[in-house]
Amino acid sequence: MRILCLAVVLAVPAARAQSLDPLVADPQHYHLEVENKWVRVIREHMAPNERMPMHQHPGPGSVIVFLTDRHNRLTSPEGVSQELRNRAGDLMWSAPSTHRSENLTSNPFEAVQIEPRRPAGKAPPAPAPNQLDATIVDPQHYKVELENEYVRVIRVSIGPHEKLRQHTHPHAGAILVHLTDQDMRLTMSDGTVRASRYAAKQVRWVEPGVAHQDENLSDAPLRFIRIELKFAKETL
Repeated sequence: MRILCLAVVLAVPAARAQSLDPLVADPQHYHLEVENKWVRVIREHMAPNERMPMHQHPGPGSVIVFLTDRHNRLTSPEGVSQELRNRAGDLMWSAPSTHRSENLTSNPFEAVQIEPRRPAGKAPPAPAPNQLDATIVDPQHYKVELENEYVRVIRVSIGPHEKLRQHTHPHAGAILVHLTDQDMRLTMSDGTVRASRYAAKQVRWVEPGVAHQDENLSDAPLRFIRIELKFAKETL
């Protein structure tokens, strides 16, 4: 009897946490973009002056990339409120939290949340020295904006018709969030050339690749955010 009672008690918080998951508690405003064993990416959108119900963002936390300006009010289960402001293109690390949200502006709000997943019992792998790493070879175009034990987040900015130096990225999976339309030519270290075209606000998973050069074929600047997942060292 005691074992049964304990199981029931333990199941209640787990069930409650699952019911507060954004995709369950508020599928009107949260949509799944990417999911695998390394990461979950959800897109959040709110209409002008709209409110969301109470929901919970899980541990260990998430990288938030803002696709529009934000002026929101977040209210905790205890009734404590705070107002937050961000600009389109900003990013941040957000700790686990439970809250309801309200868009305080007359404009739509949109963001993506990248939730890294840490395999049970695993420590983050030690990074291997890499002198061709994009942030070392070309810090003018590849800038680290955020790093912790789960992710390294890089802001990439390429001017019109710029061609960058040959570089590599860590041998791990990553999420790309496109802030502008992309029309780029990639030239691989073996001479292979391929096109890379994506729309602004598109989010995608990328596998590790070989050394390459990026060339912006557009008359406009190219910008995207690269979220490298430190635990995603194995192929899926």
